[in-house]
Amino acid sequence: MALLSCGTAVVWAQTAGPTPLIRVIREELKQGKGAVHEKAETAFVRAFSKTSAYPSYLALETIAGPTEAWFIERYDSYAALEAAQQATRAEPLKSALEAADAQDGDLRTNSRMMLAVYEKDLSYEPVPPNLAKARYVQINTIRIRPGKFTEFADTRKLVNAAFAKSASKQRRVVYRVTSGAPTGTYFIISALETLKSLDPQPNAMTMPEAFGEANLAKYRTLYSDTVLNSEMLLFSINPRMSSPPKEFLTADPDFWAPKPKSTSKP
Repeated sequence: MALLSCGTAVVWAQTAGPTPLIRVIREELKQGKGAVHEKAETAFVRAFSKTSAYPSYLALETIAGPTEAWFIERYDSYAALEAAQQATRAEPLKSALEAADAQDGDLRTNSRMMLAVYEKDLSYEPVPPNLAKARYVQINTIRIRPGKFTEFADTRKLVNAAFAKSASKQRRVVYRVTSGAPTGTYFIISALETLKSLDPQPNAMTMPEAFGEANLAKYRTLYSDTVLNSEMLLFSINPRMSSPPKEFLTADPDFWAPKPKSTSKP
């Protein structure tokens, strides 16, 4: 985790709705350094485990596309973010993070920190979250043309109506980036328990059917006129690089805190 993040204050309550503010730390890694990077990241986990200043955070690794690690932090307010920054400047956490960052920095080719705010009206949330059971995360990063927010909102209304008509249970939470990326950047985030959920379901309504011919044509025109570019990345959650909250450990200890394999001789 890049030290520029100033820490990893994140509270992932299972029953809570989307937080008003997230910070995303995106690290681009050197090829072939995934295993070494995982070891380096455990130094951050150990550092935060020794203080009550930071509760928890989740780490994601790409399973397709460029070799990257993303860290998602959750805040209730900018004041909470400021408190997190101040805590990382206090000893002994400051020295521990600097030492961890020295190791981690040799494994990165680039890093970026972004702040984003929750857009409720653009999101699709048919069911409560169950993040303790999530194993994968899909993030679609979209950048829209200047002055096209109203049109982008219209595309989300159309696609969310199609999701609802098809009875989709997959949540899509939308965040608008306010700092760290070009204006007009959005994250559409989906947490998945299994990759099987991405497979087409037998006899299920397709998205073109859910849209209907007229709305599908309208959506395609709006999307083409509104969106500059998009990037879809699929991640696996890495529990060894994460510092999960207690309720995650209680709900699924085998995943979030697996016991070491026995090394006893026969």
